[in-house]
Amino acid sequence: MKILLVIDQYDRGNNGTTMTAQRLAHTLNAHGHEVRVVSTGNSGNGKYLVKEYFLPPIVHHIVTKQGMVFAKPDEEVLKEAIGWADLVHFLLPFWLGIRGLHIAQEMGVPHTAAFHVQPENITYTLHLGRQKNVNAWLYRFFWDNFYKNFRHIHCPSTFIAEELKANHYTAKLHVISNGVDPDFVYRKKKKSDKLKDKFIVLMIGRLSNEKRQDVLIDAIAKSRYESRIQLVLAGQGLKYGSYRLRSRKLTNKPIMRFFSHEQLVNLLSETDLYVHAADAEIEAISCIEAFSSGIVPVIANSPKSATPQFALDERSLFQAGSSDDLAAKIDYWLSEPAERARMEAEYSEHGKNFALDGCVRQMEQMFEEELRDFHRENRRIENCRKFTEEGKSRDGVVYEEKHLIKMWTPFRFKVRENYNFFPANPLFILGGGLIRLIIYLLVALIIKPIWGLKIEGKENLKAIKGGAVTVCNHVHLLDCIMVSYVLRSRNVCFPTLESNFRIPLIRHIIRLLGAIPIPESKQGFKRFMEATGKWVQNGNLLHYYPEVVLHPYYQGIRGFKRGAFLTACETGVPVLPMVISYRQPGGLIGILKRRPCLTLKILPPVYPAESANKRQQTVELMDTVYDRMNTAYWN
Repeated sequence: MKILLVIDQYDRGNNGTTMTAQRLAHTLNAHGHEVRVVSTGNSGNGKYLVKEYFLPPIVHHIVTKQGMVFAKPDEEVLKEAIGWADLVHFLLPFWLGIRGLHIAQEMGVPHTAAFHVQPENITYTLHLGRQKNVNAWLYRFFWDNFYKNFRHIHCPSTFIAEELKANHYTAKLHVISNGVDPDFVYRKKKKSDKLKDKFIVLMIGRLSNEKRQDVLIDAIAKSRYESRIQLVLAGQGLKYGSYRLRSRKLTNKPIMRFFSHEQLVNLLSETDLYVHAADAEIEAISCIEAFSSGIVPVIANSPKSATPQFALDERSLFQAGSSDDLAAKIDYWLSEPAERARMEAEYSEHGKNFALDGCVRQMEQMFEEELRDFHRENRRIENCRKFTEEGKSRDGVVYEEKHLIKMWTPFRFKVRENYNFFPANPLFILGGGLIRLIIYLLVALIIKPIWGLKIEGKENLKAIKGGAVTVCNHVHLLDCIMVSYVLRSRNVCFPTLESNFRIPLIRHIIRLLGAIPIPESKQGFKRFMEATGKWVQNGNLLHYYPEVVLHPYYQGIRGFKRGAFLTACETGVPVLPMVISYRQPGGLIGILKRRPCLTLKILPPVYPAESANKRQQTVELMDTVYDRMNTAYWN
């Protein structure tokens, strides 16, 4: 696969997102993919170079101190890069990413995104980190201007996925750790003579407001081991001067600077305790690297941070923002060397769950799912292309709104509030039974010989023991009778348009056959969904035509609407797909017969995937069923 990464800064590994991009590209290459990058920095093999965005001096100072630059979109460079790729993965929602996204959409190239910028990363710098409305506005801004255009979004933690759901992000969210480099393993190294009598307490991260290194500095000042602690703040940022001033009373002057990858690996092998004091954090890969290296972490238990999930017990958590509680936890671990050594081994083992290779394998699965969805959508659009003028378009799919065959509907009919969708009247049930018997005889004696109806896959129907939603393409005036014949051993009802209950005589026949009207009013539709849900949960079948309207002998599967699949997800029952396809008879019959013969295929049932997001679950089920029906139709 040819994968293009789009990121504002790639060369300097001085922030988590850049390091994540570098490791992702390296590992994807090792897995046999071809990876190229659009970014600022130095030119090189496999890199499309764009310039930095010009910013006013003060803003430029703030941004660069955070270890970040913004890229200026270059139309020609982006078109060349995106035209090369099979898939584009965007890591940041800024100017470069937004313009690149628009070009990917115009050129028809599949694309995914990652959520690496927590709004609190921005608002804490502006001293607005605790303003919920401001953070909520930023979540919505990112969605409206960028993330709403993606089917699949990578979330480095469950925490940030839940935050996106709470802020109404409706794309499929893939919770995948950014992954730990294999260099971070349990190793202990003898300390230098200068530090051999010291406890090394480490925190890795930008020196910024939300990381809360100030809480750690104050906690060390309160520790009973204060004179023996050597604090190391591995990072750079705007708070350097402030933290240097804040720590002036500590016995041992803190070490505050950026460490290269090799230097960090060596530092971790000498460290006694790792502290992560951040109030806001999407994942904190630095914390995972630390405990993977055999260091017990002490983590701020903040509601806006994903990092608390890594604590194996309460001893590794402290009250966010409380230097007193942090000092107590530091003193406990430094006073218990044997217990600390035991937990170091446990934390190192825990770190193996976040191995980089396995995380990148999961990223590859997300990329492959986007490619499948992209090609499935293209097929669906192509199948619906003929109906552009007559139908309405939504989400790139064209749906028919009107039957091609017009029926006389002189009667007035509307579903009233007290309408009984499933009457228990014995005479109604008896009449329905007689109508079905007549129809089944017609199918056996007339429809099968005349239309050459052939039924395949009956064993798939037998596999359904309880309730289910059945679906079929709508391509014949009598396909409802054919489906009723196939499902004759089960109680089945057929939701249909209200307008069909305005047709003389037919309205009575379809009602006895099991048809129920789909109300046009919102309140009526709610009652309809409740009634059909109970019907299915009681072990019965509910048959839908998800294409909604009839188009005789249509070649292919048209666009679906979601009603059938919403019912299946709401009730937790499977969907049993059926497909009517055509075959040309041979011999004399083939010469005399103007229309092709019909084959009704019953496919294996499809069960709703587990998901807390009902819309996502419904769409995924609908797309899966569509894909299987489309494949079965053409094969």
